[in-house]
Amino acid sequence: MKISLKWLHDYVDVTEFFQKPEELAEALTRAGLEVEEITNRAKDFNNVVVGHILEKDKHPNADKLSLCRVSTGDVVHQIVCGAQNHKAGDRVIVALPGAVLPGNFAIRKSAVRGVDSAGMLCSLKELGLAKESEGIAILPTDAPIGKPYAEYAGYDDITFELKVTPNRADCLSHFGLAREVACLFGKELKAPKAELKTSSDSTKSAIGLEVKAFDLCPRYTGRYIKNVKVGPSPEWLKHRLESVGLNSINNIVDVTNYVMMELGQPLHAFDAAFIAGNKVIVDRAVNGEKFITLDGTEKTLTGEELTIRDVQHPACLAGVVGGKNSGVSDSTTTIFLEAAYFLPMSARKTSRLHGIDTDSAYRFSRGVDPDGTLRGLNRATALILEVAGGEAYGDHHDFYPNPVKKSPVSISIQTVTDRLGYQAEEHKFVDFMKRLGCQIEKTGETYKILPPTFRFDLEQDMDLVEEYARLNGYEFIPESLPVLKNMPSHHDKAFMLNRSTSELLRAEGYQQAFNFAFVGSKGEKPFLGPMEALKAAGLASSEKEIRIMNPLNEEMDVMRSTLSYGLFKNLNTNFHYGNMNGRLFEIGASFAVKEDGGYGESSRLGMAVWGRTQNLWNKSLDFPVVYELKGTVEALLKSLNISAYTWVTPANKAEVPAFLHQGQYAQLLVEGKKVGFIGTLHPVLLDDNKIRVPAALAEFDLELLYKGQPRPYRISSVSKFPVVERDFAFVMPKTLKVGDVLKDIRKAAGGLLLNVDVFDLYEGEKMEPGKKSVAIRLWLQDKNGTLQENQINETTTKVLESLKKNFDLSVR
Repeated sequence: MKISLKWLHDYVDVTEFFQKPEELAEALTRAGLEVEEITNRAKDFNNVVVGHILEKDKHPNADKLSLCRVSTGDVVHQIVCGAQNHKAGDRVIVALPGAVLPGNFAIRKSAVRGVDSAGMLCSLKELGLAKESEGIAILPTDAPIGKPYAEYAGYDDITFELKVTPNRADCLSHFGLAREVACLFGKELKAPKAELKTSSDSTKSAIGLEVKAFDLCPRYTGRYIKNVKVGPSPEWLKHRLESVGLNSINNIVDVTNYVMMELGQPLHAFDAAFIAGNKVIVDRAVNGEKFITLDGTEKTLTGEELTIRDVQHPACLAGVVGGKNSGVSDSTTTIFLEAAYFLPMSARKTSRLHGIDTDSAYRFSRGVDPDGTLRGLNRATALILEVAGGEAYGDHHDFYPNPVKKSPVSISIQTVTDRLGYQAEEHKFVDFMKRLGCQIEKTGETYKILPPTFRFDLEQDMDLVEEYARLNGYEFIPESLPVLKNMPSHHDKAFMLNRSTSELLRAEGYQQAFNFAFVGSKGEKPFLGPMEALKAAGLASSEKEIRIMNPLNEEMDVMRSTLSYGLFKNLNTNFHYGNMNGRLFEIGASFAVKEDGGYGESSRLGMAVWGRTQNLWNKSLDFPVVYELKGTVEALLKSLNISAYTWVTPANKAEVPAFLHQGQYAQLLVEGKKVGFIGTLHPVLLDDNKIRVPAALAEFDLELLYKGQPRPYRISSVSKFPVVERDFAFVMPKTLKVGDVLKDIRKAAGGLLLNVDVFDLYEGEKMEPGKKSVAIRLWLQDKNGTLQENQINETTTKVLESLKKNFDLSVR
């Protein structure tokens, strides 16, 4: 939120901070109101002053240029000008040497067509104050010669960009911040005045009011004003709004925006001529009805929104945005001015549901002072009468059947002392509470503090302790180490396993991703396809989504069912940002609806691989990246001492997730139980997203993967007896899985087999169609003695017989 220092000065004396705004920024930041940026606009107009043209002559060497003698007070400057709309005697804007205009255009002494020129006569466009200009700016005849233009035009302001935390909605206005500054520095606070004159006519007779949804609108005020003249706002009002980043629209709308930025009370001015039936109704929307916002966007309402309506249709989404026919136009002559207190939950829900973010919604969502509603209405009425004329009716509406009341908080000075660790001073505590607007009553050693209605965050004694610490200064809290009386608790088993898994994957070249647990249903559901495939892989999922009741936006409206969708989005974003290869993993929770209707949460490991790391040694390699991913998974299984695992390719294509390649997909079985999947991303999916490198995903249920951990390691001494190698080449069908062959060899070879592996594969022209030659090496060892020839022959014979029997394989 932007705050103008000149505007703030209207309510609290901040004179000393115009020369040293950093000190005020530091004090506010220490008090919990972080100042993110300080902008001194006067610096943009350094060396830009008001000048007086004494003489205007033709340039001796150019017909289209003029030569002017311009006074800036004590000095007369010779300036060459190309514009033709000025004359001797005019007051103009002069940029002197040293000025830097928008576009980094530096003004220097120079020669123009052989004549010296010591400055420039400026148009508003050249100063960045207008989009178009027909010539240099001509100022009023009373403009003071030599005065800095920023000071003359009101641009000598300093603005703060504040980061206001959600609990400090009371500081979302200039008066609210002035209240905070007055409290911090012990200064006097000056409230804005509202000198209001009303006629004897009755607002209640002109416009009726019915508040049906009083549970969402505890207070509603309104006043009828006739004979207003809609037009441009006066300069002071425009400057005030522009200083905080708001555009001027017309005098009526500008006043409502001004009061919102001044007091923190949003308002809305209705064109009374368009209020059907001359009656305002505060009620919930009708499910399915249409609503067109001020900017022409059509919204379909759900029936949960609070609306301000007439007898025919909704005119406003309460506290969020006005309707197309509710706004003030140039033809408006009568208005109904509204100021209300809507429950924060109602405005926040409507704003997020329809994706409408306005200054009004921002304030109502965090909380507006219910006791300031009428004050805001009267202040805005007085300003409208000042800038737009008109006649304000008396007998205003003020629906407030159940005034909001705060409960008193009991606290003692000793409580403050005990919590802060240093002696709290009673007179300071009382002074702070008074300056915060609290009512104080003391009984014995106990104070009863009644917070004001604008401080929603003061509800218990610890809130008051925090206020004392904040206002007195956090630097006074002494540093001390806590006393450790008990032994530290043991680390959570799942945490330790996750940490070791993370360390291994990072060592494998993967980077850890952290994604939101919320995703968009419009994106995740089409990506995942039918959930049966995930269930078949051992990942508990449900077709029914867990929807967020109050989502931040439509991209975060459901709880995620898997990690795969988030990792795919990471992959897609990284690739299109120029990362042509990458390795990511994520450890996090997925969510599903249980069969009994409850909600389930499971811990998952997701992995994503795309592209290949090219270098001098591997640039000729060409293999699916899913194999690289498979190698990493097997390294993880080995680190967990899991040996009883296998990869299974389902025969039923319906068990393959829609986002994966049906021919490059496998499910992982650990000790006979499916724990997840691995696979190459579907080519159509890659093509649709313009991902031009191979990519693969994997996802596993960590609870199933970690089951039985820690698994004990069997340690044995290294055998001193030699290892014997035997190589065999087998011709087999291409459809036969080599893994099944190796599994059979291990079973047949028995205890003498140390290891078995493939060391060659041939599928050349000399092989029969549909065949491949696979060379397999066996390592044999007897740990109790040197292998004898008969032992070797007996083992290899068993292996060959088993392969012949089970796969009809013979040695090549």
